[in-house]
Amino acid sequence: THSPMLCLLLAPAALAAPTGAALIYCDPVGYEGRYFREACEARGVLLVRLWSTPYAAMLSEDLEDAEERAAIQRGCAPAAGEEAAWAESALSGMAITGVLCGSDAGLATAERLQHALVPARTNGLVPARRDKYLMHEALRTAGLAAARQSVARSWEEARSFLSTLPPPLRVVLKPRRGHAGLRVGLASSEPQARHMV
Repeated sequence: THSPMLCLLLAPAALAAPTGAALIYCDPVGYEGRYFREACEARGVLLVRLWSTPYAAMLSEDLEDAEERAAIQRGCAPAAGEEAAWAESALSGMAITGVLCGSDAGLATAERLQHALVPARTNGLVPARRDKYLMHEALRTAGLAAARQSVARSWEEARSFLSTLPPPLRVVLKPRRGHAGLRVGLASSEPQARHMV
């Protein structure tokens, strides 16, 4: 026998009156955007969509239409040091409640906007948060064990570092920035490492 199933359908809430609050959404990509928009509308909060410079560059890369590229540029986040002036001009004194980010590429921009525009809720500006090399150096500085590492800008630099490691060779190659293990590999020989670079 099956237990009875209860299904409850909820009507969308009526849109709330504007509150004078705004939430910034840096790099508004992915399925979450719809939920953020609906939640903000239901609460009377303005959702402000902005592109980070790295994401805007990626979007514009293959566009031939100059107007489309210009539209993306007009939607970019303000430059460092211009956040307060941008907020006053674009948001007319609205209270900014926070900054969301929809991409890995935009995290530094979102962190900077949060720090400048919502200082009571900032985690500070910490470049090591998104840079794997700097993360390991922060661990080392704190007296914790950290892997030997090198930043290689060419195969020759990588080979030079590999020659300093004791046998048997076991080295992890990865980008300084990235997520979800993309472009990360384990090499146990110099040819294998060369193939990964």
